[in-house]
Amino acid sequence: MTNKLFRHRRTSLALACWMACPAWAQTGASLPEVKVTAEGETASGPARGFVAKRSATGTKTDTALVETPQSITVVTREQVEAQAADSLDQAFGYSAGITPLSGGSQRRISTSFTVRGFNVTGQAPLYLNGSKFPINSLSGAMELYAFERVELLKGPASILYGQTAPGGIINLVSKRPTATPLREVELQAGSWGRRQAAVDLAGPLTEDGRVGYRITALARNADAMVPQLADDRRLLNIAVAWKLTPDTDITLLAGYNRGKSQYDYGKPYDGTLLPNPNGRIVRDLFVGEPGFDHFDTEGKTAGWLLEHRLNEDWTLKQNLLVFDYTADNAYASIASRADAATGLRTVKRDPTVRYDTDKGWSLDNQLQGRLRTGPLDHLLLAGLDFSDRDFRRAQRTGTVTALDLYNPVYGNSVNLAAAGSRSSTSARQLGLYLQDQIKLGAGWVALLGARYDKAHNEGSTVLANGAASATDERSHAFTPRAGLLYHFDNGLAPYYSYTRSFQPASGVDYFGRAFKPTEGTQHELGLKYEPRGTNLLVTAAVYELTQTNVSTGDPDHPGFSIQTGEIRSRGFELEARASLSRQWDVTAALGAIDARVTKSNTANLGTRPTSVPRNTASVWVDHRFAALPGLSAGLGVRRVGAQASSVAGLNVPAFTLVDAALRYETGPWRFALNVKNLADKNYLADCTYACFYGDERNATLTVCYSW
Repeated sequence: MTNKLFRHRRTSLALACWMACPAWAQTGASLPEVKVTAEGETASGPARGFVAKRSATGTKTDTALVETPQSITVVTREQVEAQAADSLDQAFGYSAGITPLSGGSQRRISTSFTVRGFNVTGQAPLYLNGSKFPINSLSGAMELYAFERVELLKGPASILYGQTAPGGIINLVSKRPTATPLREVELQAGSWGRRQAAVDLAGPLTEDGRVGYRITALARNADAMVPQLADDRRLLNIAVAWKLTPDTDITLLAGYNRGKSQYDYGKPYDGTLLPNPNGRIVRDLFVGEPGFDHFDTEGKTAGWLLEHRLNEDWTLKQNLLVFDYTADNAYASIASRADAATGLRTVKRDPTVRYDTDKGWSLDNQLQGRLRTGPLDHLLLAGLDFSDRDFRRAQRTGTVTALDLYNPVYGNSVNLAAAGSRSSTSARQLGLYLQDQIKLGAGWVALLGARYDKAHNEGSTVLANGAASATDERSHAFTPRAGLLYHFDNGLAPYYSYTRSFQPASGVDYFGRAFKPTEGTQHELGLKYEPRGTNLLVTAAVYELTQTNVSTGDPDHPGFSIQTGEIRSRGFELEARASLSRQWDVTAALGAIDARVTKSNTANLGTRPTSVPRNTASVWVDHRFAALPGLSAGLGVRRVGAQASSVAGLNVPAFTLVDAALRYETGPWRFALNVKNLADKNYLADCTYACFYGDERNATLTVCYSW
């Protein structure tokens, strides 16, 4: 590619050297102390209990959540530990507006969600420390032990992050070095043969405290509810923080993770969602072939977070992220329906082998400063970011015998075709953004911003028969943002926000014209409540989120599409988190979503998207017993309402789950027993191209030693 887009790579790298090189020969003071009190919390550090008070995900600045006019969910490290969440799916299980695809059954290999009614899978919803992390959704799952907090910005986010799905983005905040020593060794055992060991070490490396480190490592061997599915993981993350000068800080980050699992393709409709004369299909049925099925991933990341203070008011920042992921995958897909010729007893299978490589990098340069104009205080942010990602896939298909759903026989021969298909895609994005956070007096907060993006997506495909095709899509977009909030002295903060997003769309119409990007527009009206002097944060919001330029059938030219489709989602959300007197930790969430295809030339007009429950509700209560020092217990209830399936006219039934925890701490030791799906409810979690059961009852025993 020889267009102007590449010139900005050299500009960005030159800026990196300009910022970093003058500082190497200078000296500085020690690293700042990491505090976990509510008052000392930072956007990238630990939070006290379940309640985070600050975040940078919504503004790219360290801002109080109660002063950010948009819904943001922050799941803290303490909440993850209390609930023994093993994945992003489980971390957001007690949040509103977000639902894992496939019911979370594929959480060991992928990252896939619907947020506020929109599917964000494959649309690069992930960010790592604010940097674009556009790995393919099947390039591997994220291991929670590596992160201090995980955050969800709900609604369009293009103002700061460029091309995104309308539902929102997920930002993963890595564990960082600490000024005081931190040492932790953790062992876990549990259901499905779970055996895990993890270590977290941090502290200063030099006597003057100018250099600090953190090493996070994990090794796990485990199975899943389906015995033939593995959940093995190896993880190593290293972070080094270096105060180069009193005004210049750099944090170097590197990570490696490797996973071994299998792709859970689900079960056919007949015998799960639909009746089957042979009975209900058992939830631990494996539809693949042992010895053939595998999903092996390997991922490497590296980068830095660089900050240079020009003076008391102005700061330059730069975030760099480089990633390299591979996924070696073999699986047997199944038909959505059982074979009628065998009395719905068997299901046809098609084997596939697939090898993916996913590489790229992103660079975000920022200038942040404060100034005052009359009675107005401004926090200004100007940024120039660039991302470059290349994805390649080689794939072969074949044949294998059908599977008896009620008396499975394995060890069948898998015959693969001699030739396969190859595809590659590259995506490059350059964005320039401006933002102004304005304060007037002690109450009014306004958030204004705008961004301009250029995106270039290229792709090529060569089929097994040698047929080749290519795409070359160029798009640009302007995305504004506006928000207004008033923070009362009693802690109430009503707000309104208007946000937009854009997302390049592939394809051409009948006349050969490339499709425009789809656009998302959200109006959100909300109320936040944070009483002064308490560790409580409540957010209530109503929203209308509309995606336009959606492709639908062209009535004048059959076989072609036009961009006159529209999807609209309206909803209500309530989230509350509280840590009270260090005795009680509570999180509660309530959500209702009415998502519909509102404009279409096909039969899907008026239908609801799959994997979007009409309503959800959850509450988790954690209590430390004053009369029995060191003993604490937790109890959680989750309700997921009915959601549309891929079977016309049928919904996946609603279900309610109960989780529980019992813990004991004495000195440096911590013991915990977590049980999920306490009542062992047998339920369907999702039905898309197949149906997926939720997990059976499972338990995890954790022993942790800190010193």
